[in-house]
Amino acid sequence: MRFIINQAGCGSERVGSLIGFMKSPSTVLETPTSALITQSASVVHLTAEVLEKVFPNPKLLWVPLSKSIHLETGLKAQGEGVAKFAGVTNHFTCTTFQNIGEVTPSGHFEPDKVPLWSRNGKKMISADRYMELMAIFKSDIILAIADGHTHLDEGNKRLTKALDRTCKMLDVCVDRYKASKEFRNSALIGVIVASGSEKSCEACIKHILTHKDTLGGVALQGLTDGTTESLAPPVEKLEEIFKRVSDAIPKDMVRVVEGSWNPAIVVTAIQHGWDVFDGSYPLKLTNSGQALVLNFDVSQNSEELCILDMVDEVYKEDFRPLLANCECLACKKHTRAYIRHLLNTKEMLASVLLSIHNLHHFDQLFHHARLHITSNTYGDFKQHIIDQYEKYKQSQLRISEKNEEDEGKHNKKRRVNNGDIL
Repeated sequence: MRFIINQAGCGSERVGSLIGFMKSPSTVLETPTSALITQSASVVHLTAEVLEKVFPNPKLLWVPLSKSIHLETGLKAQGEGVAKFAGVTNHFTCTTFQNIGEVTPSGHFEPDKVPLWSRNGKKMISADRYMELMAIFKSDIILAIADGHTHLDEGNKRLTKALDRTCKMLDVCVDRYKASKEFRNSALIGVIVASGSEKSCEACIKHILTHKDTLGGVALQGLTDGTTESLAPPVEKLEEIFKRVSDAIPKDMVRVVEGSWNPAIVVTAIQHGWDVFDGSYPLKLTNSGQALVLNFDVSQNSEELCILDMVDEVYKEDFRPLLANCECLACKKHTRAYIRHLLNTKEMLASVLLSIHNLHHFDQLFHHARLHITSNTYGDFKQHIIDQYEKYKQSQLRISEKNEEDEGKHNKKRRVNNGDIL
């Protein structure tokens, strides 16, 4: 795999291409883009047949090892890699150690191992063991094993150990990658950790760049540990990191961001030259019964919020699609009222339809971002998306404040009725 820059915008944003995949040399994946998050290498909530209808053209599938390590025995027996095993050979796979957007239990570390939390419990994985698994998975892109599941306010002691452990494991990954023919069809990506500490992050980047001739790009971790609090830092703080790290990386290396980041953070990262996102955000919305309905027309403002809570009573008799003029299969055939009904009756089809829409619409966010970068109007598009998300955040804040007020009144009334206060 190779990365080329097709066009730069007014700032650091750029439109690029991932090309040279060995199994399909003619295929081009345009960036910036989002991968599709998977479980057992299958896109969550979608069968392989439905996936082909939603995305008939090749996409990048994000394969966390924590959700797929149990496939090892079957993959060994089959011997043709995880894409073939899962029936998604039309698409490309990117394997990473774990889903950074998920909260994992706390656990001990060892100098040369990182805990992997799978459905069968905790497994301590070394770099050698990880590369053995990667040789079996035969993914198109491999993110090196790293100790990157930390948040921005992590203590210096934890970050120092994460940095040391990650650098040592990267050396092992690179040595194994260069020595084995098993990886001739895969690209290896170095992982940046300790993002919250400028000094540690700089040291990590410096170490990664010693392997620049071997690596196909870099991935940014250490921004979140999956908790709600860590996924909602001030945008300014993240923007400073996106810019600082991006400026330190050669322009010809593809840049990957891991984490379940909202649209405002995504467009901010894109402006600072980040190319690939892990795609966990649409799944987060789907699992919460929410639909993403951004307005991509910068000349118009939408009265509706950019995220709809589909269990809300207001959609009970709303027979419009989730989003007018949306070309996804869910919007073409089904209404808000029907999807709300499915959610409230706990039908599995609700998650399927929401997933179809959220994946398609999130993909469209990147499609329109590329168009605006090409037209040198990305600044306007970025602000347009941020304004919509800020409007949604303010509405959620008002709802939260009202709920707290109502809860306070209810508790006061209960105490009066119980004779606790006169």
